[in-house]
Amino acid sequence: MQYYYGAQNILRALDEAEFWKRQEAEHAGLIPVVTPGLEPEYIHQLEQFGAAFSTMNAEALQYIQSVNRSKGAIGRELNNQMLNFVENCIGQSQGFVALLTEMLQNSHAVMSNATAPTLLNHMIRESQYFVGIDQLILQ
Repeated sequence: MQYYYGAQNILRALDEAEFWKRQEAEHAGLIPVVTPGLEPEYIHQLEQFGAAFSTMNAEALQYIQSVNRSKGAIGRELNNQMLNFVENCIGQSQGFVALLTEMLQNSHAVMSNATAPTLLNHMIRESQYFVGIDQLILQ
C-alpha cells in the first residue's frame, strides 16, 4: 500500500483499487488453470473480467500518477472522475463475485474439483473485502 494520500480518502480508494484490480486479474486467470474442464462460457467470462481488471488497474495507476504530478492539488472535475472510477471498480468487483458465486452453484467442473470451491470462496471474500473497504473509504 502506498501512503501518499494523507487525509484525501479518494486517493486511498484509488490505491486499494489499483491493488485489488491486479489481484482480481490474477484470480480470473488462475481459475481455469486449477479447474480442468471448466465450461467454455465461464472461461470466456473470466477472460473478459481479466482483461477488464487489467484495464481498470492501468487506469487507477494513471489517476495515481496524475495526483502525484499535481502534488495532491486536484480539482473538482478530476475528483469527480476518480469517484466515478472507484464506483465503477466496486461494481465490477460485485459482478465478479456474482460470477464466482454462479460458478460455485452451477459449474460441474468446479463442483467436481476438490480445490476449486475453496479457491473461489477465497477469491469471493477478497473481492468483497475490496468492495467493503472502498465503500467505507468513500463514505
